[in-house]
Amino acid sequence: MVNKPALVVLLVAVVLGITSIGPSLRQYFKVAGVFRDMPNTVLAQDDHLIYIEDTIQCEDIHHHPETNQLFLACEDNYDVRFEWFPPLAKFLNSSKAEHSSGSIHVVDPVIKTSRRLIFKDFDGPFITHGIDVISDPESTAPAVFIFAINHAPDASSCTGSTSHEDCAWRASSRVEVFRHVLGSTTADHVRTVQHPLISTPNDVLALDTSSFLITNDYHHKEGLLRHFELLTWRPWSTAVHVNFQHGTSFKGTEGVKAKVVLDNIYNLNGLGRARDGQIAIGRAGAGAIELAHISPENQTIQITQHLQMDSTVDNPSYFTDPYADESFDGSGYIIAGLAKAADILHTAGDPNALDPSIVWYVPTKPGGRGSAVKASEVTPRPIFQDDGRRLRFSTTAVLVGIDPKLEGGQRWAWLFVTGALAKGAVAVKVNLEALV
Repeated sequence: MVNKPALVVLLVAVVLGITSIGPSLRQYFKVAGVFRDMPNTVLAQDDHLIYIEDTIQCEDIHHHPETNQLFLACEDNYDVRFEWFPPLAKFLNSSKAEHSSGSIHVVDPVIKTSRRLIFKDFDGPFITHGIDVISDPESTAPAVFIFAINHAPDASSCTGSTSHEDCAWRASSRVEVFRHVLGSTTADHVRTVQHPLISTPNDVLALDTSSFLITNDYHHKEGLLRHFELLTWRPWSTAVHVNFQHGTSFKGTEGVKAKVVLDNIYNLNGLGRARDGQIAIGRAGAGAIELAHISPENQTIQITQHLQMDSTVDNPSYFTDPYADESFDGSGYIIAGLAKAADILHTAGDPNALDPSIVWYVPTKPGGRGSAVKASEVTPRPIFQDDGRRLRFSTTAVLVGIDPKLEGGQRWAWLFVTGALAKGAVAVKVNLEALV
């Protein structure tokens, strides 16, 4: 039986198909997961899945290969996101968001424990979303800059109101920049970066220590036009290049320059680094990953390849196999998404709902050997599937390789998966040789 949200998607898709607008009906159904059966990945052993403590609703995760550490942007309260989360057009209770502070965590992929960083010179509110991490090339001690989306409520949207109930607050989304000395317990706040072009930011990709890309996934933040934009595949999202000056003396938009570098495209979402200096851009509702070059002269983006998944997609990552040799190379793209996206129209506000997860793997050397091929020519393989009980609403996944010497010569890796509505991140042990 098709539920009401799925029926809405179905009806919209029919209209789009009849009017020759948008994707094919078959692909529309696949991406939305309207009729998808939901198998769970069967583990070879029970200890091949580990729950990582204190990782609530971590929408994004990044592997810093230079130090083999994982960085995650998480929430500290499970309930807040169901009442205030602008990316899902949730603006029900801004008072909770006003007094909420998310957190940045560092996870050791070997022992799989989470360590939250203590903020210095920053006291929120901090409603987390996408993040990125880049090394500080000028530091004498190993350090990184952390760029983090923050969907803080905008008090100025209700200046004449005496309570949150009298006026629906809007979001004042921005990017927070922190600096973290590796091995320390703190994240020093460098500055807040705001600009009118940073309107509905979803993810951020650091280009250097003073510039980044962000994606605005929608033109409309809320209301009927937001739903219209989503369901009719309007090409109204943008990617924006931002330059900023460092220093706590700079406030908001001071010392910030921004320009649109990609537009006329539907539902831009996650950003990630790809092979050969390229970037990967997720188009969530389209179920697509676009591989692209950034021009160093004017920061324009040129799309070079298109990867199609049979689900929605979120934040893409690329796994460079550190143990690759002539006999095996497991390098490839790792792409998390929603297995039944049609359901989120009614599950996104329910703390007890289940949003099934799926993670795709696109190896660059099918079979694990030989010459690399275009990723667009490779059929994506599901590397992890779950009905939402082990991990709800998967949004990001990264692979960390295991030394074959520890596995009797076999090629295994740990897949770390996070979810924007998940109670915690998970680590899943996967056999790469069985997947390529």
